[in-house]
Amino acid sequence: MTLNTKYFGMSKSYDQLSWDAREPIYNFMKAEEENIKRDLLKTGEITSTSLITWGAHGYAHATFNEKDYYIRAFNYQTAKQDREYTQSTLEKRKHVTLPGGGACVLYVHDKDLNKAASLKISLPENNHGTWCNGVNGLGSARKGSDGVIVSLSYYLTDNTPAKRAQDIGKGWRYMTVLIRFGEQNGKLILTQDDSCLGNPNKIKDIPTARKVLDKCGS
Repeated sequence: MTLNTKYFGMSKSYDQLSWDAREPIYNFMKAEEENIKRDLLKTGEITSTSLITWGAHGYAHATFNEKDYYIRAFNYQTAKQDREYTQSTLEKRKHVTLPGGGACVLYVHDKDLNKAASLKISLPENNHGTWCNGVNGLGSARKGSDGVIVSLSYYLTDNTPAKRAQDIGKGWRYMTVLIRFGEQNGKLILTQDDSCLGNPNKIKDIPTARKVLDKCGS
């Protein structure tokens, strides 16, 4: 499996291109985002007003089993959390931060923007009382491994919320997860594998995660 940000067979990564060269890729990614949003709405995972944070670090082109795929890793506010925000506003009360109200997910499309697979990242810490609020990186796993590494941030929903702007982020936790790519009957299968990195872990970045995976031979 190979992973890069060189779309459409270009010799340069997306962030190295001029705007004129980047525009077709930008349009492709916007169409990709619309497809993802429609899928999340269809499954009831979000509402029409749910916040989706695409970020600047969660996109890549992958080649797996001689097929081209396009990956997006991002975080979003779930439908359940969005409805809680709306209800708390109507009732003029402070909103409740719900376990799982913020989620991080990996979506994979083929070159024609057909959905190939998706996987919501599992954060079981605190009896799943977590709120995923950011994807900070996406990279390849160790050499010879069919998978990607996603670094993310989250916080525990029973934490006391920050009262001052300068305190935002102090209670955030960081970890990196391995998501393996497989194929069954021609269909792409995504699996979160925590056997080596652990879950939770405090691995903030992809290079550190690769070193741990090398030690495990994963």
